[in-house]
Amino acid sequence: MLSARQFKLKEDESKQVSISQEEIDEIVPDADFRFSLIMLKNGDKHFVCGTKSDILQQFSKADD
Repeated sequence: MLSARQFKLKEDESKQVSISQEEIDEIVPDADFRFSLIMLKNGDKHFVCGTKSDILQQFSKADD
């Protein structure tokens, strides 16, 4: 998956999910703004650690 990034899951920070920017339909911030709900185009949803800004910043970083 080109440009995929790893995000820690809110419910279990020891687990991560790999998401590419092209898969994302919407990013919805949590009420306390420490977490975000990432809704994918295929209907999957992942509650991850980080703000909407943090997530978008991960995709703006150059691939190693």
